[in-house]
Amino acid sequence: MDIKQKIETSPMQPIQFAVVAVCVLLNMLDGFDVLALAFSASHISDEWSLTGAQLGLLLSAALFGMAIGSMVVSQVADIIGRRRTIIICALVVSAGMALSAVATGFTFLLVVRIVTGLAIGTLQACLNVMVAEYASARHRSTAISFYTAGQPIGGTVGGIIAGILLAQFDWRAVFVFGAVATLVVAVLAIAVLPESIDYLISRRPHDALTRINSIMAKLHQPALDAMPEKSTVPNTAKTRWTSIVAGPSLVTTALLGFAFFVLMAGFYFANSWTPKLLVDSGFTAADGVQAGVLFSAGGIVGALIFGPVAMRLGVRRSLTILFVLAGAAFVVYALSVDTLTSAYIAAALLGLLTSAVMAGMFTIGPMYYEPEVRATAVGLIIGIGRIGAIVSPIVAGRLLDADWAPGTLYYLFAVPLLAGAVAIFAMRSRRPVLTENADRSGLNTQAAEPVSC
Repeated sequence: MDIKQKIETSPMQPIQFAVVAVCVLLNMLDGFDVLALAFSASHISDEWSLTGAQLGLLLSAALFGMAIGSMVVSQVADIIGRRRTIIICALVVSAGMALSAVATGFTFLLVVRIVTGLAIGTLQACLNVMVAEYASARHRSTAISFYTAGQPIGGTVGGIIAGILLAQFDWRAVFVFGAVATLVVAVLAIAVLPESIDYLISRRPHDALTRINSIMAKLHQPALDAMPEKSTVPNTAKTRWTSIVAGPSLVTTALLGFAFFVLMAGFYFANSWTPKLLVDSGFTAADGVQAGVLFSAGGIVGALIFGPVAMRLGVRRSLTILFVLAGAAFVVYALSVDTLTSAYIAAALLGLLTSAVMAGMFTIGPMYYEPEVRATAVGLIIGIGRIGAIVSPIVAGRLLDADWAPGTLYYLFAVPLLAGAVAIFAMRSRRPVLTENADRSGLNTQAAEPVSC
């Protein structure tokens, strides 16, 4: 049994829980940062007399940066290490929030938001990989469920904090709070996070064996006498990208990228437009806000339930079923906007199911790539998804301008999500690198068959 199999099949140790906890905290702060501008948008617009187009650019800037960060910048984690990349990105996010607080005009803030988005997109890809690599096989899906829930929790709690700050101070206080909170957790990450063992084995820095044995001691595993055998494949930018988008891996990347695209397109459409479309259907602005809150609350529950479901059914099987249910939830919402109570219930259900699928995608993404390319690959498929997140709200706005009925838009996402289910089902022909055991009694056995994923 090799070093990774020992970690995969052993009980979780305090250091592993600490890694997950720090990653959850950072994801919560990312959730706050992404929505910080939305919380402050009306105040910024009034102070600077921004046009609607300018405000739209500011709101989209971070999402654009996140897409580029995920697809391009995240590969640095496979070169300089997951830990170092996470810390640098957290510090950049903190600096970006601080610079946002002292911004004096539209252009300054636009540039800062794009740079901050680059760091957040890179950070999220690295956090996802770090949680996947440090969780044991049995508890990986649960750990990533908690990680995924961090973002909606951060957005929800951040909304409450932002409301309190905006009632007492101007909009800059929201960004000051985000900067300080992110800096505190960045310092915590410096103190707590170890480097990825997979990275140390694949890249072999000069002190790799010493660092691995230090981590092994914290994992209550025996020390290594020598480094494991090194891969004979050169670890260059060309070979990393070739191993992701060529040969058999091309199918894996295409399937996962497509699934992420349709999921994020549907999720961010519903997250962005549900409050307004409920108002356009004849209800009050307060009713729309309440529907948005219920969508977020359902999202927290959905992210948390994926882990227990996946422990019972396996990651791939659970994710396939949830994609189908999420597609059905869009249809249910479209049929439920005639009455407020049914719309509320449907909004909560929609948030629950789309977030459960999101947790599943963050779980399955790292499982199919070798350590040498894992951060690059996960960043790429998440980045493809973020393109859907950027495009779908824009397309929805254009269709509304073309006099589409608000509820009708929800039907558009049912078929793509069903196609996402087909893509994940097709992953049964792919062999995972990180495995997930659906058998609750299988703590000390390796689930090597692809069907269990």
